Amino acid sequence: RASSAPILDLFVTLLSMGLNGYKGLLEERRELMCDFQTKFEQVANKYGERALSCPKNTISFGITLDTLSLPVEGESAEYIKKAEITSMFGSMLFTRCVSGTRVVSKGQNKTISGQEFVGFGSSTDDFPHSYLTAACAIGLTRSEMDEFFARLDKCFKDFLAKRNKEAKRRAKKEAEAA
Repeated sequence: RASSAPILDLFVTLLSMGLNGYKGLLEERRELMCDFQTKFEQVANKYGERALSCPKNTISFGITLDTLSLPVEGESAEYIKKAEITSMFGSMLFTRCVSGTRVVSKGQNKTISGQEFVGFGSSTDDFPHSYLTAACAIGLTRSEMDEFFARLDKCFKDFLAKRNKEAKRRAKKEAEAA
């Protein structure tokens, strides 16, 4: 059975804010939405990704994560486990306190209690890209939005630097063994 506590919390919050407070939050979110989408696209473009177009969704935005799983210099294509690499990026976001994002790996399948889930985490079985979603939700402030994009950008940089460093380390180890 579901608890009524979340509904009661929402009810008390809305009562304490009043209609003007709630409308103010909606207006602030509407104002931030365009900036959020623009900054998300800028980060995506900076790292060779692209924004996903969902014109009827004005809350959640998505970007591809395809270039994250491409081989870096000194790394063989056979080594790449795309779903694991994309998931690692999601865990890096989480450990850097970037909350509210969702990373979905292309072609990831999970078996739970004998039932196989194709395209696990995605809304379709065969979406052609790994992707990241984030929401411009009610209550978001401009300073929080700016901090989110600073952390997202830093996470992309750290992730790519880590991949390059690991590839160089593996190449050196393989050269020494040969």
